[in-house]
Amino acid sequence: MTKKGLSLVLFLVVIMSYPMTAIAKNFENDAVKVDICIIGGDNRFVYKIPKNLHNDTPYVDMKNNIESSLASHWKIEDARYEAHQTDVAYTFSIKDLINEKQDGQMKVAIPYTFLVGMFGENDAIQLRILASKLIDWKANSKDWATLGFMEPSPTYFSEQEYVYEGAVNELLQQRVGHFNGTVMKGQMVLHSVIYFSFIIAQLIACIILSRRLKKRIIEDPESMHQFRKLNYMYQIIPFMIIGVQTVFLVMSGLLTAFGLYFSPGMDLLLIIVPILFNIILLPTFFITIESEISKELENNSFGSDM
Repeated sequence: MTKKGLSLVLFLVVIMSYPMTAIAKNFENDAVKVDICIIGGDNRFVYKIPKNLHNDTPYVDMKNNIESSLASHWKIEDARYEAHQTDVAYTFSIKDLINEKQDGQMKVAIPYTFLVGMFGENDAIQLRILASKLIDWKANSKDWATLGFMEPSPTYFSEQEYVYEGAVNELLQQRVGHFNGTVMKGQMVLHSVIYFSFIIAQLIACIILSRRLKKRIIEDPESMHQFRKLNYMYQIIPFMIIGVQTVFLVMSGLLTAFGLYFSPGMDLLLIIVPILFNIILLPTFFITIESEISKELENNSFGSDM
């Protein structure tokens, strides 16, 4: 192929790709984004509306209009808005988003008229459903792709997301979204065992490291002058265990799965108790070992004086 021919092909590729890039950019800038967060005790809708789509409508009026539509079908616990650089985020906590929840089975029905009916039929919309990684969801008993949703993709945290992009009218034609969720009990049990195993790891680490600290100071009593520094140094690994445990809780999906599977209060106990227990273990061992070191050094000093 000659240089002129190659240049012509590249030129045509650029020309053809430009409209697609422009359309994607316009969609990104002008689409109304609606996040449906099904995450247990804090289920909510979040509307992210570009400022250029408000058409001089005050933010308070926009919040009230959306809330009025949602309140026709759901119980709204809390409603607020927050202005950002390019859009305004409206958050509505939904008390009765989950219609049924029993033995790890959940049902959610979302009439799209109440959800997005307040926008123009030709407005671009991005609907994103956020749910726990440990919950398997089915939409209208069909494959997500047949309803216009992209394949579920995991996020960096406890959720996976299902994304729909299109016009409001196309979503309204589906009328009602029926979403059935099932807790993947096998994975949840496995992740729970790992999560609670951090307590054993912390216990072993505190026993070994506190004893090593004691041995080091007993063998070299002069190092007692640097006790605080040594104490912090030997606590690094227990602190790291707490950090890894917290990250695992968030990344594994347990944070949201506990809220969806267990009743309020019970989920908090399962989330907080293992981390709290590990936090308590840390000072318990190292304060106790400090007392043992002091007594043993006193005894040794008293014995040498004799």
